[in-house]
Parts: sequence; C-alpha cells; structure tokens
Amino acid sequence: MRNRFFLVSLLAAALDLAAARPARAETVIATFDDFFALDGLFAWADATIVATETNYSITDVCYGSGYKDINVDASGETTVQVIVTLDGPPEADGHLGPIVSLVDADGTFYNYAWYGQTRGRHVLTMDVNQPTFVSGEGSVPGLDLAHLDFFHLQLDPGFFGCRGAYTVTWEDFRLIGAPGLRIKAWAYDPATGQITLTWDSKAGKLYTVEYTTDLGTPFAPLVSDIYAEGSEVTYSISLPGFDMLWFRIAQQP
Repeated sequence: MRNRFFLVSLLAAALDLAAARPARAETVIATFDDFFALDGLFAWADATIVATETNYSITDVCYGSGYKDINVDASGETTVQVIVTLDGPPEADGHLGPIVSLVDADGTFYNYAWYGQTRGRHVLTMDVNQPTFVSGEGSVPGLDLAHLDFFHLQLDPGFFGCRGAYTVTWEDFRLIGAPGLRIKAWAYDPATGQITLTWDSKAGKLYTVEYTTDLGTPFAPLVSDIYAEGSEVTYSISLPGFDMLWFRIAQQP
C-alpha cells in the first residue's frame, strides 16, 4: 500500500505542477556581477566606472554608451526587463533615459528606451517585439531571439543635457515571459525508487530539478547542472524518502 500511495501522490504532484505551477522562464543577458566589464565604450570613454560584485556603475556627463559581445538564446521570451538606479543633481530628475539594445546575428538592432526617468531605482519593462526605435533592420526582418550577438547600454540625459554629471548603476538585464518549463512525462519505478522526468529544453542549456514536500514551502534544488543536448531532456532521479513530492524544472542562467 505504501508504494501505491506514493505513486498516486506523485501522479497528483506531477499533474498539479504541469497545470499550475511551472517555474517562470527567463534568459539572463547580464547580472553585472563579479566585476563586469563592457567590451567597448563609445561616449563613455572618459567616464568614471565602478564595477563591483553586484553591479556596474557609470558616472559621466552628456550622452554615453557601450557594448558587450554575447551568445544568447532567448527563444520564446516576450519582455525586456532592466533593473537600474539613476542619480544626479535635482536638475536631472525626470530627464535621465536609460536605453538597452539587442543585436542579433544578422545585424537587426533593436533599442528599448525609458526616457524621462526620475532619480532612484527602477524596474523597467518593455515588449521585446515593440522596440522604441530600430537602428538596423538586418538581413532578415525581426529580432532573432535565438541568436543574440551583442547588447548595448546607453544613457540619454534628455533636457538635463550636459549641465552636470549623472550616475547610472546597472543591476540586471534579462528577457522574461516565455511559458514556464513543464514536466511533460514521468515514470516511477518502485523497485529502484527512481522517478524519470521528461521536459522540453534548449540545446546547450543547464537545468535544475527542484522539489518541495508542501506547496506552502519554497522549492529546493534536488539535482543541478543537467545538460540538454537537444530539445528534450529525460532524466532519472533517486527520490528523497517522502510520501508526497512536487517537482518543477528551472533553467540555469
């Protein structure tokens, strides 16, 4: 009876997970951690730059920009999300405009601008397919999220112009909004005490299987660094000794 109850519990857990509680998908562009550096600077060439373990800060006057070479697959994501802190004299309030840009492998160049921001910390979002302006159309129409080659950071001081220095601190830049990862199939072997899970994946990405014994308790990692060779992963896990478990899959940065 114990095995039967365990199997029924796993079935309920898997169905609940697949229907209602997938981990949200997201693709990291940059977290600006670990003394991040841009690959090139344009109008920020004379700026004061401070890179720390948690952010990347630029102090300068007038417009500035820089770029970073990347190799990112953000397939399925829908929204640009940037976390940034802006500072400067009172005259800068309501004028500073952080801008991030994405460039794909064929040269399509999309810019996402949030003009006229107040001083302080902001979580900024925009539809990835509705850029503020486009700097280059590329050889194929539209931004290819599966093959992102560069990102740019910019700051437009707006009507504050060059009247004084501003500081822009970049904290996080990622794409979010793709449907959450879902466990599409599973099988339990009572003889070995193993469960085999199958989920859709992106080739070359790493995944973590997370679990909880109670949906009121945060999920914890069970197995990490599962490498996806193709569009689907099937993985077997030796289970902890619990009668009921909920599982979910998280893509690692």
